Amino acid sequence: MSELLQLRPIQPVDLPGFQYSIARPQAGRNKYQDLADVLSQINPALAQFGRISAAKQQLIQQEEERKRKEYEAQVQAGREAAYFGDDPISDGLKKVSRKAVESGQLLDKDNAAFQIGALQAQGVTAVKGPYRDLLYNQVDTLEGDIGEFIEQTRLEFIKRPEFANPSVRSFAFEEFNKVEDEFRNDVEKRRDEVRTETFKRAWLELGRPVVNGIISGELDVNDPTMIGWLNHSAGVFKGSQEYAWTNLISETLNEGLSKDPSEEGSISPQQAETFLDKLRTLDLGGGVKFADAEVGNSITSYYDKINDKRSKWEAKKNEQLKTQYETSKGVLTNLLFEAMGDGNSVPTEDARKLKAAFLQQTPLQYDAQASADFESILKSINQPSDDTSKLVVGNFDTLIAEGEDLTRVSKDIDKAFSSNSISAQERLTLLNKIESERDFDKLVHKTEGVRKLSESYEELITGFRSMRIGKATYEDSYFAQLGIPEDMAINDRQDTKKNGSVFSQIANTKGGYEAKRFVNNRYYAFQKYFRQANLFKFKEYEADPQTTPQEAANKVLEEMKETATEVFKVWENESIREAQRLYKIVVYKKAEDIPQPEF
Repeated sequence: MSELLQLRPIQPVDLPGFQYSIARPQAGRNKYQDLADVLSQINPALAQFGRISAAKQQLIQQEEERKRKEYEAQVQAGREAAYFGDDPISDGLKKVSRKAVESGQLLDKDNAAFQIGALQAQGVTAVKGPYRDLLYNQVDTLEGDIGEFIEQTRLEFIKRPEFANPSVRSFAFEEFNKVEDEFRNDVEKRRDEVRTETFKRAWLELGRPVVNGIISGELDVNDPTMIGWLNHSAGVFKGSQEYAWTNLISETLNEGLSKDPSEEGSISPQQAETFLDKLRTLDLGGGVKFADAEVGNSITSYYDKINDKRSKWEAKKNEQLKTQYETSKGVLTNLLFEAMGDGNSVPTEDARKLKAAFLQQTPLQYDAQASADFESILKSINQPSDDTSKLVVGNFDTLIAEGEDLTRVSKDIDKAFSSNSISAQERLTLLNKIESERDFDKLVHKTEGVRKLSESYEELITGFRSMRIGKATYEDSYFAQLGIPEDMAINDRQDTKKNGSVFSQIANTKGGYEAKRFVNNRYYAFQKYFRQANLFKFKEYEADPQTTPQEAANKVLEEMKETATEVFKVWENESIREAQRLYKIVVYKKAEDIPQPEF
């Protein structure tokens, strides 16, 4: 077999730059004769193959010459080539070899047809698989010269162990060329597509400001800039009108309609409809309409999309107008209160001027009620507080102190004032308290340090952190250990059914759900106490005229661990009292005192 691999009836020759040529066969010999000599050495039963091949020598030489000329053009182009046909073994040899194999006269290691075919399969498979993958991994991103990339990739790939055998390399050369030609064509096609798309996008960008101007009403759809853009030479390609509609016009409408009415670039459903009505009739010249059959159908379908968005858009718009109106009322209240000064009522002239300014900036939807609302606000300011309003104010004070949602509380205060439940002075005092609370939230309560400390106590108390992905483990909570007698054995401490802890007693009498609910409620209580303790210190430090809010916050943050420890001690005792009050639990001194559940 080793002699067979040394035969070179058609030999690839290395040239600079990994180019390949073909060495001419030696005079008087051909590959079938050489193969016959080797086969006769492998198995004497095949010696007659030499005599058979000699009889056909002339015809074979003619066929070889014809095939050599067919590949001459490829050789001159610098491509690797070695002719083996689709199968390097003739049907005759395969037939003889198969017969010898089946009869046991020819082993696999001596089977020339098998060995040569396997070498060809190994080379072709490597090129069609891993080599092709290496090239096509870069098909969409390759920059620079394609030929240089192919050459470098092949030079590196040919170093793989499976190409150490020259025969494998020979069989693979033609497949290399096929894969590389396919890759080269695909890269060039992709580059052409990218270049074309870039040109089309550049054309779209020319029209973007024009389309935006027409939709906003600044330009008319028949403006010369619109016609000029659509008839620009860069737009002379097949399907340009559909391309403009799909990639610019409809996208601009989609983006504008999706925004809140108050956002910059927002497009109302009415604006979109008006624009499309005009776009359908746009004449590009010579009777050519922008809305051809395809674009016209797309525009017709888009009306349905506008109608789907109309109700949501209008609801958002109305909500924003309401918010704007309520804000104006709040500003009006502050201005009227300032105008009253130290007196008992707002001066008439000041009230008249403020009313005129208020009515002027009121949204049209609220014109009918604006005058009545002004009179109601003025009456509330001129009216002193009473015992009922003081009760309402007390409730708001509690909500603010307990850290409720300040934005929601602020809205509720304005509602209470609008309904005459509190006076203007009381409203202003409450809003000032909220602003002070916002300083505390920003500078202390919502800082990273406080958040991390709170999370560590959350894990200690509940057994897990709510912001961390994972299963809740209430059995690891603080209450699963709180109440266990000190003399209880270590192994028994882990038995949450009978260790006498607060958690186990509640779970045994009221169920696991109730025990978990108690744990959660007590954690929320700790959060509340911790916040109130920090807030008290913050206000205490801030009361010093020489201390800024930031300086007061820094002092609170420096002391927050000690504060949390103090709060925890008070909270722990309160938690036991709450468990005794709600669930009649018992704090056992000794393990032997704990009654065991009956099974």
